[in-house]
Amino acid sequence: MAVRNSIFGSKSEEKGFRSIEHTWGEDYVVYPQIPWSALFTPDPNWRDTSNFFFKTSVDYVLCTKDGQPILAIDFDGLGGGFDRDGEYVQVEATRDRFRKRKFDIKLQCSQQNNFPYHIVSSEEFSFLGEGIKLTVVDGIIGSVIAKRQFLDRAPFFLEEHADEIERQPHWHKNEFIQDLLTGLEVDCDAEHSKIFRKTCEALDQVRSITGVSSYPHGYRTFEEPECPSVEWPPWNDAEAFRRRVEALKSVKVWGCVVTISDTPLGELTEVVRMRNVAHSLSLVIEIGELMAWSKLLRLLRC
Repeated sequence: MAVRNSIFGSKSEEKGFRSIEHTWGEDYVVYPQIPWSALFTPDPNWRDTSNFFFKTSVDYVLCTKDGQPILAIDFDGLGGGFDRDGEYVQVEATRDRFRKRKFDIKLQCSQQNNFPYHIVSSEEFSFLGEGIKLTVVDGIIGSVIAKRQFLDRAPFFLEEHADEIERQPHWHKNEFIQDLLTGLEVDCDAEHSKIFRKTCEALDQVRSITGVSSYPHGYRTFEEPECPSVEWPPWNDAEAFRRRVEALKSVKVWGCVVTISDTPLGELTEVVRMRNVAHSLSLVIEIGELMAWSKLLRLLRC
């Protein structure tokens, strides 16, 4: 028996911890190697402490300053896998034939408790691009914190606007409430999503260089493997819609093509791809917009 040289399983795992700590450590605390039983209370009927629940741990837990857990992340260095729609997707073979079962149990437990838990690998800790020291993991963390803040603030926010809501005509009331909540959601993203804030910084700098407040822009998403397309509205062909929904469960990669038009450099296009981890469709759009505006800013400065 001897003292280990490091509490981390590998240099890559330690690098992931340092990355989270560097980006989020000012406002939150990140802990490594936390027992699963420190996050969740066990079933009172369990008597056997050799149960997997008591033996497993999680690589990183982000907490508030007073120790309240916000989300947990496992680094899958051996399997190179990720979580997709509540299921572990293993990429590399390992000697542990129960690896998927173990991760799936943890994912099931987190879903039952409505607690954010994700599985990532080195790919999700790579910097997004030139001069952008943010990662997919930072995007996951930012979206979790923004959603948490939105859910906490929404009831009080609607209460503050109760008089305005009451004055709306019946036919417009639901739409008015939705607009209010959308505005609050954007505010929460602006406050807590570092990718969203970085995009806003790039936009501001583009405006200061060109003197143009905005350029026409848009995006389209794609998936790998490609799923069957559906005409709108989808209920006109229920069978085609069912096939697409079923195919989406097997998507391994989400991609986004962002196009900015009528710039001083002409039309600019940026393509980004990311693994389908942590409900990543909205995240890949957010990353795509950051990469496109950052690319335009970089070229304008050349």
